[in-house]
Amino acid sequence: MTEKKIVVLGAGLAGLSTAYHLQNKARITIIERSNCLGGTARSFQINGFTFDITGHLLHLHHLYTKNLIQKLLKNNLYFCERKAAIYSHGVLTPYPFQVNTYGLPKKIIQECVVGFKKAVNNYSKDEKRSTSLPFNLWSLRTFGSGIHKHFMKSYNEKLWGIPLKDMTAEWCGMFVPQPKLEDVIHGSKKSFDKSFGYNVTFLYPKKGGIQVLSEKLGSRIPVKLNTSVEKINWKEKLVKFEGKEWVPYDFLVSSLPLVELIKRMNDLPINIQNLLPSLKWTSVLNINLGINRPNISDKTWIYFPEKKFIFYRVGFPMNFTPHVVPKGCSSMYIEVSHRPEKKINFQDPEFLKKVKTDLEKCGILQKSDKILVANFIPIRYAYVLYTKDRKKVTQKIFDFLNANQIFSIGRYGEWKYSFMEEAILDGKKTAEKILNLSKKPPS
Repeated sequence: MTEKKIVVLGAGLAGLSTAYHLQNKARITIIERSNCLGGTARSFQINGFTFDITGHLLHLHHLYTKNLIQKLLKNNLYFCERKAAIYSHGVLTPYPFQVNTYGLPKKIIQECVVGFKKAVNNYSKDEKRSTSLPFNLWSLRTFGSGIHKHFMKSYNEKLWGIPLKDMTAEWCGMFVPQPKLEDVIHGSKKSFDKSFGYNVTFLYPKKGGIQVLSEKLGSRIPVKLNTSVEKINWKEKLVKFEGKEWVPYDFLVSSLPLVELIKRMNDLPINIQNLLPSLKWTSVLNINLGINRPNISDKTWIYFPEKKFIFYRVGFPMNFTPHVVPKGCSSMYIEVSHRPEKKINFQDPEFLKKVKTDLEKCGILQKSDKILVANFIPIRYAYVLYTKDRKKVTQKIFDFLNANQIFSIGRYGEWKYSFMEEAILDGKKTAEKILNLSKKPPS
């Protein structure tokens, strides 16, 4: 079999995994526009603090990835238990909200329990709670009016930035726990000693941040850093790197956001071009803070559904591993969602002042606390919006791409809501697909 030429666009986990699983089996060229591996799964050090780009935690469910991560990181791993919470109505309650209303005002607890009972009585059949429904309707039928009002509606409007009737619940799956009635009732009367959700435990590198995973995965793969893709001639199977000559390929693998891949493809059929405006997303500003006081929280992360707080989530990396902060300090990653067309002026000193004020309001910071490090990272493509036509539109695009030996993979390439383990498995699956196609004689 002639050795195939594979070009991989993007050295995030999906792209690196593809190259890793094709090692010694194909001629691979992998490019990355930044100066290091990892994509959004990368880390950096500032004044003794190690920060990631928001929270990047290893939730592993497959034996293959469990073994692979252990092989790559060996003893540089901590096993962590989730201690997530929700801050609302001036109260900190455990995550998930739907089974942990105990401690909230009695009126709210009653609304949540009564609403859930009605939802169970009226919408117990699966077809009445299909995730293809508009999210607001799915949420009301799944959790009832109380839980919908006091968490699901407010939090998701804040995160996604669009009316919930304009998106489906197809992204929810394992990400949104759907409890039984007895669990909702139990959690309204006393604290739960039971955990819910896909991320009850997780792994995180002891030292170096999540960057070390990307570096280990790509340690034997030559990557062209500081290199962007300019154009793709899909008819002739040529890709042009910025300021350089055209490079031929047999298979093209892209972990770029699907929108960016399509924009770079020359002479697309008009029916494919017309699909581009249907791809929607929301952006996030990641704020990393280093604080001069230890143990500012014992939580792993906290959700903030209320509009009075500028952020929707705050995480605490020093509770994943103590090796990411100087002695006597704490760290946070803070996430602020916004529509892509409405950029946040984070260079205005008033913006950071507002963030600090909100952190003081909820009791995370004290007025005497000093911010030692403030780092801002705009994430243009943060969350893919599951609009009503997303599934149909992306399938048409993927059918066209695959027919031309182009594979768009990963969280942003496949235009989906996913996590790191899935990105690694996407790369493995794509490598296997390429190897199988390479064995077939040309048609």
